[in-house]
Amino acid sequence: MSSLGDLRRKLRTLSDPRTLHELYNIAGAEVYGLVQQGFALEQDPDGDPWKPSRAAQRENRKTLRDTGRLQDGITWKADSRGLIVTTTGKANAYARYVQKGTRYSVARKFMPENALPKQYQDALRTAFSAYFQSRFG
Repeated sequence: MSSLGDLRRKLRTLSDPRTLHELYNIAGAEVYGLVQQGFALEQDPDGDPWKPSRAAQRENRKTLRDTGRLQDGITWKADSRGLIVTTTGKANAYARYVQKGTRYSVARKFMPENALPKQYQDALRTAFSAYFQSRFG
């Protein structure tokens, strides 16, 4: 059984910048992996399939995988203040159009917007639980 002092020490640890950095790193790795999984499965963060592009059907390839720039341009960075998942390089030029759609093309969401989908929540809950179990027992 833990003493009150042990409990206070554990609670202080939760607000320590190093702990927050570790938690945001865990979140970054999980979210990044789920975004990459969405590309592999050709589905949005809610699990709904993307509408296949005409070019992908014509060329017998996956949608959004012509050059791979968009998928390869997704990065994440975490520190003790938070997590940022973004696109970089040439992916920036068209990521917004893919995510939101245009007058001429449908949206093919690859990043969650607003609330986290259940799949993301479940993955984060599992990862955080494992972290807390290993760190605090």
